[in-house]
Amino acid sequence: MTKESIKTYSYRISQASKTELIVIMYDMAIEYVKAAADIYSVDIEQYHTNLKQAKRVVDELTVSLDMQYDISNELFKVYVTIMRFLVKADAGKDVKLLDTVLSMLQKLRKSFYDISKQDDSGPMMQNTQQVYAGLTYSNMGMSTEISEDPVNNRGYKV
Repeated sequence: MTKESIKTYSYRISQASKTELIVIMYDMAIEYVKAAADIYSVDIEQYHTNLKQAKRVVDELTVSLDMQYDISNELFKVYVTIMRFLVKADAGKDVKLLDTVLSMLQKLRKSFYDISKQDDSGPMMQNTQQVYAGLTYSNMGMSTEISEDPVNNRGYKV
């Protein structure tokens, strides 16, 4: 994952509701799996690293399930299957399994994305910066200073 992707995910997480956070986790897992599939023949060490990160995301999705609901039991089974395929792809270096994993993750992501449109609970994180049209707002007011590198400094002059 690139530094730019990490910054984008950090911002999205700071503004996400509960269901949007799950969508973000699916996005991250999909990005790691795609990166692993793309780099397999070039850098085997990075292949393992990307799969390790994908497994961490799926593991986090698994442990965050509220098992008192029936849907959680079904999702648990799906996550275990995804994890099994990731482990097989990592240990056996079977890249073809990653296509199945991607398909499963993308279908789950689409479902949760549709649900997240109905979630009006607001961001889980409070007191975070709000960014509108490239300007950064915080509890202290608006920053009108413009940096030469707005990606890294997010509107603050160094």
